[in-house]
Amino acid sequence: MATKQDEDYLKKAEAVDVYPLWVMHQQRPERPKVEPVVWRWEVMRALAYEAGELESLKGGGERRALTMRNPGLKPFGIAGSTKTMSSAIQIVWPGEVATAHRHTAAAIRFVIEGDGAFTVQDGERFRMTAGDFVLTPNWVWHDHSNPTDKAVIWLDCLDAPMTGYFDAMFQEPFPEDTQPVTKLPGYTNATIGNGMMRPVDGGDPTKVLPLTYKWADSYNTLLAIEGNDPHDGAIMEYSNPVTAGHAMPTLACKLQRLVDGDHLEAHRHTSTVIYHVAKGSGFSIIDGKRLDWSFGDTFTLPAWSMHEHGNDSGDEAVLFSMSDLPVIEAMGLFRAEDGQRQEVTGTIG
Repeated sequence: MATKQDEDYLKKAEAVDVYPLWVMHQQRPERPKVEPVVWRWEVMRALAYEAGELESLKGGGERRALTMRNPGLKPFGIAGSTKTMSSAIQIVWPGEVATAHRHTAAAIRFVIEGDGAFTVQDGERFRMTAGDFVLTPNWVWHDHSNPTDKAVIWLDCLDAPMTGYFDAMFQEPFPEDTQPVTKLPGYTNATIGNGMMRPVDGGDPTKVLPLTYKWADSYNTLLAIEGNDPHDGAIMEYSNPVTAGHAMPTLACKLQRLVDGDHLEAHRHTSTVIYHVAKGSGFSIIDGKRLDWSFGDTFTLPAWSMHEHGNDSGDEAVLFSMSDLPVIEAMGLFRAEDGQRQEVTGTIG
């Protein structure tokens, strides 16, 4: 019970922008909380194609990207899919160019549909086909073009909310719509011996390369591994070939396979994850609620949410995922905990 003395004291503190800790503990302010939510492919694809027809965007230049905004964050003016990551569905219309720029946010692309688009990054041209995973590191010039007669669609993810939180978001347009191609095809892979060799001087241990991980290579590697992780099935991480660490300093990206009949063990951890269904269908149970997913769907897993994955579809399923694990690890905040098989008390999406 606040006394007159307490009230007078608080008025004095508030007048000089001081917030007593004991009051903060007693009256905890509402904080944004990430919700587990799914964006369905059929809905996102239809919206993407409709965006492709918008007269106001004809001629290209603008990114036709549809940001997937977490409903738990909207009341706080946060546009991310989670507190640390944004995800969007981007369509590049036939004959269109998404003009060159660079920014301090790191970005990744996972191609969902189409074949024959190109991204140019720091002067090197990379072809993009369905299932390919493409890195755009911090402050790398990049533009995208689609010379084919069909649209190309990819999942576009950035660490933008995290970068913005640190007031470190900067962006710069390139002087022209597209940057010149100054490097031979395969230049980056050649400099690192396709990840099997490295310069004798060790190279730059902090450097993140604008790499493309081809679907055929990634998927066939996933098929070849033996044994299952009890929580994630057959799972592998896209690795930085220079450091053998995470693909990006702020983002960890993985590919996992669930065979028909899998119902994996439950656990939870302090990293937040964005999942995208690369192949097949299955389900996840998140804090007691079942989320059924299929090809092209994108969904969020909030930090410290108990979850288990399964596949009862009759065929295999493959999930691509992106998480803020590297930052959580760097801050000494990672922890994980095993759980019991959950009782389903509701559904998501």
